[in-house]
Amino acid sequence: MKTSLRLAFVLLSVPALSWADLRLPPKPTMMEKLGRGVANITLSVSELFDSPYVATQQGGGTYGDTYGITQGISRMVMDVAVGTLEVGTFFIPTKSMKMPAHDTGQVQAYPPADLKDNWY
Repeated sequence: MKTSLRLAFVLLSVPALSWADLRLPPKPTMMEKLGRGVANITLSVSELFDSPYVATQQGGGTYGDTYGITQGISRMVMDVAVGTLEVGTFFIPTKSMKMPAHDTGQVQAYPPADLKDNWY
């Protein structure tokens, strides 16, 4: 009985191992690049609203009205430029040309949290 259970377990586990996904990541296609470029162009206007909102949440009203609007305009211009480049070269499939958002490098808030009450 034990040997038949072991044999059944082995026979049932072999197909499960053969279904493992060992493929490489899918290659980018022309239509994905064209869609990404069109989306970058058409949705770039949303940066004018999103960037000031996020900056206002992080630094207050004046910060959002100055830095946020400037950042939104620069991101909108970048999205339109990258989208136009991707639409113009969609017949050469590549990965996205847009760089991911970078870290500001700020590790700790200034002043440190333990000194906020006694900061001179």
